[in-house]
Amino acid sequence: MISKVYEKIKEILRNNYVYVILFFVLYIGLMFPVPYYVEAPGGIIDITDKVEVENQPDTEGSYNMAYVTEYEGTVFTMLLSYILPDWDLVKIESEDVNENEEATYTRNHLMLEEANQTAVMYAYQKAEKEVTITSEAMYVSYLDPEVDWELKVGDILRKADGKEIESKEQFTELIEEKEVGDSISLEVERDGKEEEVSVKVREVDGEKLLGVVISYLREIETDPEVTFHFSEKESGPSAGFMTALTIYQALIDEDLTNGLKIVGTGTIDQEGNVGSIGGVKYKLMGAVRAKADVFFVPAGENYEEAKKIKEDKGYDIELVKVETFDDALSYLEKQKD
Repeated sequence: MISKVYEKIKEILRNNYVYVILFFVLYIGLMFPVPYYVEAPGGIIDITDKVEVENQPDTEGSYNMAYVTEYEGTVFTMLLSYILPDWDLVKIESEDVNENEEATYTRNHLMLEEANQTAVMYAYQKAEKEVTITSEAMYVSYLDPEVDWELKVGDILRKADGKEIESKEQFTELIEEKEVGDSISLEVERDGKEEEVSVKVREVDGEKLLGVVISYLREIETDPEVTFHFSEKESGPSAGFMTALTIYQALIDEDLTNGLKIVGTGTIDQEGNVGSIGGVKYKLMGAVRAKADVFFVPAGENYEEAKKIKEDKGYDIELVKVETFDDALSYLEKQKD
């Protein structure tokens, strides 16, 4: 039986080998990588699947984060981006020290971890619950692409000019004490080993800088305990605001959802300010496809972009502009009336 099948397959290939060769040539050509990636409408994820607070009560509605779908750049996806109106082609700047695969992965996951920690601290303080910082460290998450760096994304800053770095404020003061063009000796931890590097102080718009963005990561203890369940594929800071809102909801005795499917996006800082994000149009499209009732969007350019898309496409969703965490709480409180 097996031999008959084998002979049949050989006969088919012998009689159609030209088409088989053309198929594989076409497939390889379409899958050939290009220095681009494609951004497209995403979807939503119930944040309670990602954030677990001990003994958290159920809610009638739900809090959801919105995401952007990204496809690897190939000839096939590039061609589709010219056909599908909501697919956009984005060029990868291969010479940018921040844009190689390792740096991008490291930075995005540092930003997710920092956003989660900030969300926890803000939500617990807002709900007047116990939160304690047990340790903290400063990670390099972005480097000015115009500088020839000895630093790498992911380096942990340990010492500056021989002194232990204890805070961002201390580090900023050290830079301010230097003259433009002066060097600062940094001791960093890289891949578990200590490295010494030198960086120069620069001036940008009248401000002394190194051209480095720092992610400030902490170990936190809370009561009740909070646990995160984000996957390796999930990263970035844009769910910070909705994560804080979800945690806050779990810590209070009142259901603020009012039975609504609530979607939102935006970063959050320790004062409760909601910051802008990228890809807002794709996130709004994902929320609409998921039949969400409400879309929280950061004030400013994000809101104006989302408002225009809603009007142009005639979306049936309530768009709520938020500058601060309290703006979202105020809106939710009003829905009870």
